[in-house]
Amino acid sequence: MTLERAMEDLTAKMKQTDEKLDDLATQVGHIESEILSEDTAEIEVNNLLRSVTEVKTNYQNLRKEIVEVQDLQKQLSSSLQLQLKMMQAKCNTLKEKVGAAGPPRLEN
Repeated sequence: MTLERAMEDLTAKMKQTDEKLDDLATQVGHIESEILSEDTAEIEVNNLLRSVTEVKTNYQNLRKEIVEVQDLQKQLSSSLQLQLKMMQAKCNTLKEKVGAAGPPRLEN
């Protein structure tokens, strides 16, 4: 997996998780408004329980997605660290080759 692809995947997953978090907040807001509504003398307990169960399920799914995002971040970080080490090794090899060649000679 290329670094660019990993970044795209991470960005997409974060966007998707953020959208689900917004949906969850909206659902909680609807439940709150049902509970606090003065218009209804009786709250339909079944609807309220269904809504709470749905929010709970969505919350659990959101937690799973957050773990997936964290895993992608760890993978990306590991990939970046590996690439940095490889670049440092190549740089050191080039420095050694340049040093072994000695100073440039001037020809007349």
